[in-house]
Amino acid sequence: MMQAKKTLSTLGVLKALSLLAVVGMLLAVPPAHAQNVASQKAYFGSGVLEILNPSGGVVLSGYMKTSSVGDLLIGYSMECALWTSTSTTATRGGAKSTSTARAAVNVTVYVDGVQAEPGQVVYCDRQQTVSLQFSSLTVEVTDAITLDLFLRTKNANHFNFYRNNVGSGVHYVEVKVDSIVSPDPNAPADPGTRAVAGKRSLVIEEYNNP
Repeated sequence: MMQAKKTLSTLGVLKALSLLAVVGMLLAVPPAHAQNVASQKAYFGSGVLEILNPSGGVVLSGYMKTSSVGDLLIGYSMECALWTSTSTTATRGGAKSTSTARAAVNVTVYVDGVQAEPGQVVYCDRQQTVSLQFSSLTVEVTDAITLDLFLRTKNANHFNFYRNNVGSGVHYVEVKVDSIVSPDPNAPADPGTRAVAGKRSLVIEEYNNP
């Protein structure tokens, strides 16, 4: 009778150890994502880090799986900040003095390396030109007068890009942002002229255009 009890106790310990081993194996398995490229119907991505004077790099990207007749509708929203600074000096009896500064941010979307319609889109663009000349006979100017002008603006814009007949499978979408920065060489270095890409978001959807 004592031998039977000892055997039952040993079996209980072995069962407990086996159960712990199974639980440990389950915990070691990484959790599966609820949605993957093969099942998703739309993609969303975003970024908040500001990019100063972007030079054409990829700022957001994502994957989308389409059917055999699928097209892609790609919506891209972005904050756009422009700084322009000019400095113009005029002397008495001198000719008109002009200074110019320009800043712009452009966006291009690619699907599997092919440019999506309608191509490059301007999200913000400003050219600042200032002219100064003294021609009044009633104002006494003995040396020179300098006019410094600085403008800083920020706004958000959205544009829809499109790529048709991409075929079935998984497609890679990337958003590239570049800028134009043409400062006035006579303007103060600070604050200067610059272009900034701010907060942004990307939405990709499969779309069948009838």
